[in-house]
Amino acid sequence: MTENLKFTEINTIPCLTWNWLKMNRASLEVEASSDIISEKKEITASKKGEVVYLPLAFEDGKRYEHEQVITAEENAEITVIMDYTSAQNAGGFSSIKTKLVARPYSKIHLVKVQLLGSNYVQIDDTFGECDDSAEINVTQISLGGARTYIQVKNELNGFASKFKSDTAYICENGQSLDMNYLVSHHGQKSDTKMQIKGVVGEGAFKVYRGTIDFKRGCAEATGDEQEETLLMSKSAVNKSIPIILCDEENVAGSHGATLGRLGADELFYMQSRGISEEEAKSMMKKAKVLAVSGLIPSQELREKIEKWLESNQ
Repeated sequence: MTENLKFTEINTIPCLTWNWLKMNRASLEVEASSDIISEKKEITASKKGEVVYLPLAFEDGKRYEHEQVITAEENAEITVIMDYTSAQNAGGFSSIKTKLVARPYSKIHLVKVQLLGSNYVQIDDTFGECDDSAEINVTQISLGGARTYIQVKNELNGFASKFKSDTAYICENGQSLDMNYLVSHHGQKSDTKMQIKGVVGEGAFKVYRGTIDFKRGCAEATGDEQEETLLMSKSAVNKSIPIILCDEENVAGSHGATLGRLGADELFYMQSRGISEEEAKSMMKKAKVLAVSGLIPSQELREKIEKWLESNQ
């Protein structure tokens, strides 16, 4: 049995822009199994150096709801690695909610790698909150799936709290990728760094919303977000909206978005050395992903990503 799921508001930006741009929010309607496979995990770190690996296997035609609550107690450090995998042509629906709680002087490194089948639809929501001198790092790679919705929110509540994200993606062959990143600064001297690198190819549609919000009272806070997008096809559609909101005077924020194609000079240089146009494009796509996968503290998973890239070129 299946049912029709409707999500009217996904990835809503905090400060709305013109409706005709169609970037204020996303919506989704999808047919999914009425039988839900659900799982909830609570992970608490009380010391430094803890590493937890959470492999998530998805079967064809199934509907999943996963939820994780990851807490790092004071002075603790933990790395949690989540690996989403299914058969190459599998389809289904997945909803993932991950909450991160970083107590004073703690550190959480969350890794999410999405290698789902070509017919999967997924909503992936991550929410974090940092106390004094706490730090959350999110490393995320999205390669598979038909339609993927990623949201990452973080509340920098504490003094000198930090958030850092590194994201890589390949969106091609009719895929749709919708992303919303939002960091709210409350604590003084809090800091944000966000980097997004990816490729948008044939028939693909990608949206990126990135917001740094300086709240009143976050004096001396700093924030920077940078996006690099490589278009590989004339039929590719890319929409980006980097935002900085400010309600505090003594802060420093910057953002940038770079959009480009494989240049004629670059292509000529590669072809003069025996590299075909298709090989050149493949190399550029891999470079975007491998630059971020190098941050993953698991050689096995890094090799798995490389194999996926090789088999899907």
